[in-house]
Amino acid sequence: MDNHLFLLLIIILGLTAIIIHIYWKNKVKGYLKSKKEEDARIIHLEKMASLGVLSAGIAHEINNPLMFLIINLNFIGKFTEDENINKSRLKDIKVIVEECLNGTNRIKKIVQDLLTFSKQSGGERVLTDIKQLLDATIRILWNEIKNKVEVVRDYRLKSEVWIDSSQIGQVFLNIILNGAKAIKDKGIITILTDEDEENVFIKISDTGCGIPKDKKLKIFEPFYTTKGGTGLGLYITQTIMKNVGGRIEVDSEVGKGSVFTILLPKKDIENGYTQ
Repeated sequence: MDNHLFLLLIIILGLTAIIIHIYWKNKVKGYLKSKKEEDARIIHLEKMASLGVLSAGIAHEINNPLMFLIINLNFIGKFTEDENINKSRLKDIKVIVEECLNGTNRIKKIVQDLLTFSKQSGGERVLTDIKQLLDATIRILWNEIKNKVEVVRDYRLKSEVWIDSSQIGQVFLNIILNGAKAIKDKGIITILTDEDEENVFIKISDTGCGIPKDKKLKIFEPFYTTKGGTGLGLYITQTIMKNVGGRIEVDSEVGKGSVFTILLPKKDIENGYTQ
């Protein structure tokens, strides 16, 4: 074969290989992008379904301070109609106004918590106080769990972490709610936070029924449930943890309860931010 033809053949084969590589690379990129978008849709839909289930309790938590606020404002209205109002009455009004402010702040906090959880994640990571996010999660769930669960908080974590608070908040909500459902009558959910040089740890333990050894992996499968609902909560929890470069571990004993450990890297893998 002529050297020129041989060289031409090598060039053609090389170009073909490059074109094929670029084609499949773009195909894989497109697949990963569509998968990420689909994951985001499923995560958001599950979050809204969870909030839908909790909506009656959340409405109750808002209604209590709201009714208190209305009653107190009516009292203030009656006091101001009194032309001979004295200092004693003014002191009463001051106390009532302070109580009204407390009520409005409670409502404001609940609304802020709802906005945090209901917004669709855009994947943005911000420096977040894990303690505040956990407390917000407990407030959202409080009416659902308060009659059967004592929540013990042991916050040792000092660092803030670069996370998507909307998605990690959903992880906390799913695990705490799952733990509460595992408790039949009365029980305890303990939340412990800690850290080492590379990771943040959030351990959420419950005194519920526990998970049999042969079911420990199945609980993360889509649509697997023993307590009703969609069966997507723990599957989505694991999906979120993979997406953020973290992981979730479970340790459980039948009749004694379960411990879910969430590990979050202090370094933001995608953007390279560090603590």
